[in-house]
Parts: sequence; C-alpha cells; structure tokens
Amino acid sequence: MHASSTIRRALCATLLAAAAGAAFADAAERFPARPIRLIVAFAPGTGSDAVARIIAAAMGAALGRVVIVDNHSGAGGVLGTEQGARAAADGYTLTLATTSTLLTLPALNPKLRYRPDRDFVPVAALARTPFVLVTANTPQAPRSLAELETRLAGAGGTFGSAGNGTIGHLVAQHFVHEAGVQAVHVPYRGSSQALSDVAGGQLLFACDTVAAALPLIRAGKLRALALSAPRRLAALPGVPTGAEAGMPAFALSAWWGLVAPAGTPPAVVAVLSDAVLKSLAESQVRRELDALQVEPLALDAAAFGALIHSEAPFWADFVRRSGIRFDS
Repeated sequence: MHASSTIRRALCATLLAAAAGAAFADAAERFPARPIRLIVAFAPGTGSDAVARIIAAAMGAALGRVVIVDNHSGAGGVLGTEQGARAAADGYTLTLATTSTLLTLPALNPKLRYRPDRDFVPVAALARTPFVLVTANTPQAPRSLAELETRLAGAGGTFGSAGNGTIGHLVAQHFVHEAGVQAVHVPYRGSSQALSDVAGGQLLFACDTVAAALPLIRAGKLRALALSAPRRLAALPGVPTGAEAGMPAFALSAWWGLVAPAGTPPAVVAVLSDAVLKSLAESQVRRELDALQVEPLALDAAAFGALIHSEAPFWADFVRRSGIRFDS
C-alpha cells in the first residue's frame, strides 16, 4: 500500500508538472494576446522616452500587438521603475531599464523599494550612448581636457547635471575623481538648464549625453572637450576620446534595455527578446537611433543579464569610494 501510494503521488506530480509545462508553452504560443505596456520612468521628450518609442513601434509590428509607452516620471526614474517591479509577471508590462535605474540608483540609495536582482528579469538590451564633457565656447573657457584639469586644480570650479545621483552627475564626478581635483556639483531639474548655464558661463563644465549637448555644440554655444567613447563619433569628428585627451579612464557609457517582472515565464521572455532583436535589425530603427546619437545594442536576455552583472561592481565600488548618497 505504501509503495502504491508513493507511486501515485509521483505520477500525480509528473502529470501536474507536464500540465504546467504545457500551459506555459501554450501561453507563449498565444502570447501576446493583447497590447503590451512599456513603462518609461522618464518624461516625454527625453532621450530615454525617444529610445523607448522607437523600439515600441518596431516591437509592436514584430509582435502583431500594440506596445503602449506609459510615462511615469519622478525621483530620477525611481517611481516608474518601482511600478514596473510590482506589475503582474505575465509579459504584458515591461519597464525601460537604464544604467541609472538598475545600477547607479540602487547603489546610491539602499532604501529603494525595488531591487533589480530580485524584482526583474532581463529581456533585451536596446542601445547605448557615450558622454561628452563640455564647457562654454568662449575665450575664457578651457580649450582642452588638460586645461580644464589645470583650472580645477588651481581655482576650482562648478559642474552641473540633470540632478543629484543622475548618471551625468556620476560621470562628471568620475572625471573629477580621476583628475585628482575638486569641483562643486550644482544639481538641476533636468539637463537642459544645466547645459544652458554652462554655455552662459555660470558653470565651468558638465557631462551629458551627446544627444543632449549636440544642439548647443552645433550652435557654437558649447565647446566639447572629450568623449567617453572608445572611438571618435561621426557627429563630432574633431572631439577627442578620453584616451586621446590624456584620460583613458574617461570611458563610460550608459545603456537602455527592457526588463520584465521577476517570475515572467521564460518562454514569454524569449518571445519578447526575439521581437527586440528583430526590431534592432531593421534599417529604419537603426537610422532613427543614429539620429539620436545612440548606438544599437542588440543583446538577448542572457547577454543583457551578463552585461548588468559585469557592470554592477564598478558602479557600486565607485559610489562607495565617492561618498555620494541619495537617500529618499
């Protein structure tokens, strides 16, 4: 009797596992059966929003269902990301992930109500961008990275960013740290005013994405001193890389990707990841990303997860050494 009962329990467990596997397979085969929501934790019109909308349109075509961009900005990306972490794990709610929301903000603020390693699974990487260090395009402003370092070592200076704890703040702070100088950080509510004040001479310098700074550079109001890129960019052919300017450590980039709530079925994640990779292979999508001065970064779920894992220690260590905190 005991052996028979054990066999029956084992058979039931096997049947239940098979049924669950069939259900997951069936769900993936029918997925998606309705529109998908993509939470963007930044305001409309920002670079992150623009990247999200390009990918959402292409993914919708690839999946045969509309992908709706849902902007939930606030707290530098924290509020929308928290909402994404609490969504149902069925593949119908995705969150735009950034270097900031997944790596730097959790390192800066241990009180966040989400943990990337616990609350999300990677879906795919989308794109990445380097940063450009800029100052005013005036006779009085530094004309090279070396001149900026000399100015900071002597009289000091100020730098602006889109806000305390933002990626632009950290990249600029990284430059200051590597140069062995001191500079006062002035946070703004967005990068537009910070860059305008650099152009006006109220601030000595700033680090921002190429897309954000390029209009003022082309207008002759900002002078680009160095790129945090491994090679020069076609949009700024005369601007040296950090290595060319004498600071090889100035080689940071930021990326965008998609994540889903933890527990999302792997088969559904695979469908979503495949749709992203197909979207990034389209020439129209690449042209639109190029217009934003960002580079496609086509990584599937596993490769995107490996990227997150490989970069997390750098940012955690830098935040610890810098002493920057952003508690909320």
